[in-house]
Amino acid sequence: MFKRGMAMLLGAFMLSACGASDIEVIQLDYIENQWNLESYTKEGEIFKIHEVREVLEACEGERVTELKGEITTYQTVIAGRAGVSSVDPYSMKIVTYLEGDERYVVCREDYTNQLMAEAIDEFPDFVNTSEGISVPRLPNLHQTSSSSKDKLMKTDELNIDEIDIIPFRDTLLEIEPALFGEIELELDGKATRHPLAQFGPTGIEMPHRQIAIGLDRKTSQPYILFALNERFVFQPLQFEELEDPASREQKAFDKLSVDTIVETGELKEGEAIPIYTFHYMRDGEPVTETMTVRFVEGTLLKEGEEPDSMYEEWMPAQEDGPRVVSHRKPFDGNELAYPDFIEISTEESEQFMEVLKEAEPVSRKGEPADYRYLTLMDGWKGQEFEISYKQRSKKIDIYLTDPLREQTFKLSSKGAEVFLDIFPEYEKS
Repeated sequence: MFKRGMAMLLGAFMLSACGASDIEVIQLDYIENQWNLESYTKEGEIFKIHEVREVLEACEGERVTELKGEITTYQTVIAGRAGVSSVDPYSMKIVTYLEGDERYVVCREDYTNQLMAEAIDEFPDFVNTSEGISVPRLPNLHQTSSSSKDKLMKTDELNIDEIDIIPFRDTLLEIEPALFGEIELELDGKATRHPLAQFGPTGIEMPHRQIAIGLDRKTSQPYILFALNERFVFQPLQFEELEDPASREQKAFDKLSVDTIVETGELKEGEAIPIYTFHYMRDGEPVTETMTVRFVEGTLLKEGEEPDSMYEEWMPAQEDGPRVVSHRKPFDGNELAYPDFIEISTEESEQFMEVLKEAEPVSRKGEPADYRYLTLMDGWKGQEFEISYKQRSKKIDIYLTDPLREQTFKLSSKGAEVFLDIFPEYEKS
């Protein structure tokens, strides 16, 4: 008791001696109760991980641009933060632990396919290294069984709305995954708009993928068909000049037939291998073109490089910067639902955080507000406050309490004006 009393007395003395300017209001850290971490056994069974900080800190050190040696992957952890925005680049982090000549951790955000990696001295305690998955660096192409081809022809997953796809039975092939990279298709010097398949390190035993070619009965538009565990999805074959992405085209192939000509086996990095022959009519004349398949090994982001969004064509640009959310209920990892939250823009968030920096520490609070909680988020880190107020004759005093430090801060008069301009709801409390 004596020691505790002395510590409290000393703390109070230091506060008065240092002055308010020495207390930083904003102290971002990992808010563990906002995150849900799951991992998987080799067979894909889900289990919880509780070491939030260790996972979120992964790949924050010096990056490496090469995974050296024969690679064994051990475990993948998916960290998800429930949020209120559909355009939050920091809502999920996927972390994989693997070993080659060194121990590595590889990370990816959910909005990008680009990876970053870091060499580490040791794995976290939760990583199970008793068994791992050895993944080849190069993918393999395999022929499929007659029964698999029969299932392709009988599937009803290729007829949706106005699309009615006829699969070419003998084009069905199987792809054995590689460690890291993507497979591209080219036809007549033009590449498909999107990679045929993309691979990344994972601690789960990944099934082989199946591919085939199909044709829409009505439009004569060719489609590439994909399957995991023999459940098919499809997308149109769109082509573009390799050096001119603006040349994208999606054309019909009149009276198309397709032959499979590939010699199955390992795909060498960067080598174009003939896979299909397309026979069709163009302007009344028969045309034959060869489609090739090529594996491109993946690259890791270098120091200072930022990942590109894979949704940039159809989603708004990611807003880079802090986010501030005001909410009625604690943000404890559950999804907040309207009208129980107020989310402001990145620009407004930056304005608020500037006035928050100038807030003064005080020993009192006001009355709890309707939107009682306020959460700052910047990258993977954040900070939580409880908001209270005091109504005066001509103004409103705004207080923010950091519950972890048990410290309350009061916005300046100008800061309170900025706060109420951004959050007018608090004038109605």
